[in-house]
Amino acid sequence: MCDYRGKIVEPKLIWINDKFESGIKLKISQNGTIEEIGGDINGDSVELLNFALIPGFINAHSHSFHRYLRGQSGIGCQESDTFWKWRDAMYKLVENISYDSFKQLCKGTFEEMLNAGITTVGEFHYVHHENDRFDLDKAVIEAAQEVGIRLVLIETLYSRSGFNADTVNKEQKRFESKADEFITHLKVLEKYTNSTTTIAVAAHSTRAVGTEGIQNLWKYASENNKPFHIHLEEQPKEIEDCINSFHRLRPTELLLDKIYPITSKITVVHCTYTLREHLNVFSKKSVNICICPLTEGFLGDGIPDINDSDQLCLGTDCNNRINFLEEMRWLTYCQNMKHNRRNCCKLDATKLLQIATVNGAKSLGLEKVVGKFEVGQQFDYIGFNLESKRLNEFKAPNMLLDAVVFGAGNEEIAAVGVAGIERKQK
Repeated sequence: MCDYRGKIVEPKLIWINDKFESGIKLKISQNGTIEEIGGDINGDSVELLNFALIPGFINAHSHSFHRYLRGQSGIGCQESDTFWKWRDAMYKLVENISYDSFKQLCKGTFEEMLNAGITTVGEFHYVHHENDRFDLDKAVIEAAQEVGIRLVLIETLYSRSGFNADTVNKEQKRFESKADEFITHLKVLEKYTNSTTTIAVAAHSTRAVGTEGIQNLWKYASENNKPFHIHLEEQPKEIEDCINSFHRLRPTELLLDKIYPITSKITVVHCTYTLREHLNVFSKKSVNICICPLTEGFLGDGIPDINDSDQLCLGTDCNNRINFLEEMRWLTYCQNMKHNRRNCCKLDATKLLQIATVNGAKSLGLEKVVGKFEVGQQFDYIGFNLESKRLNEFKAPNMLLDAVVFGAGNEEIAAVGVAGIERKQK
């Protein structure tokens, strides 16, 4: 493994200022921060002759353990025709999970993410309890730190089984906590943070957390400058149940009614069935909307009604297929199919890369840390092999990004690094 800390690197091509450029060097500090960028940096440089570098992908929404349902999709089987039946299988996976087993599940997923160019993951984590309260939270952190991926642990509150319930059902016992206990635990988690591990917070959904819990958690997030995430309107049943409860509102209406102020620290996940008028409110407030195209197709969720004003980011969610380039292009392809045209939401290769990097960083509260090759940012990178069969005829700087986003795969990723330390190399 290469360690570029304290060195000068010079790739064949590098993504700077929304274009590929040659002759650019990066000086990396001893802690993995970019200290200087330019063509005339004094000192010997490490030449990366066949590499095109882009910033590492930022995965804004993941449930790592879901990956271990791979091979059990049930697609095409009459018995597995809805999201809700798939959810039952997910519950069984962690019903009796141990600390060591859960840690190994996370490690396997994080390793596969690094191989796909994902250098930062927002782990939307709600499987909290084994023998002791919240002991599985540390398993996630240890897994990420041992693998070397940058982690934002999105610590998730889960308090009830549905809108008219007071508590969870037996399959959800490992998830359950009340807001007061949960917020106290958040303060304990801070002792595990470091330069590559930070904490965000989430209410699982309006279905799984009551309005008072959501309000208390948002208050904590606001006062402590933490990103706040929530699943929102992924399934029609969620909307129907909310309307038919005592709220008499859609989940988005409930959220907008109970959270104030609405800010860019909020990320709403999926919004598959969210009305355009409500998405417009999110857009005006710079709320992040996290779309997970491969999961939403895999589970049969649907396609959201997005437009070019939305602040989009991406997640791998159920992790059945971990390929961020596919998440990027299927964000575009789904909209193309939905609208029968090819210029939807201005989702060209450049905008898709921004969504996969800069926008993901904003969602996770890391916009000053990662997402770009800029002085002061951490050197998290992906190196694409310019001599690969899929890219070697299309490596002209004006063609390369489009060729990567719409034509390449994980096989073309030759190197991946976090904070200047290479975590994957072919």
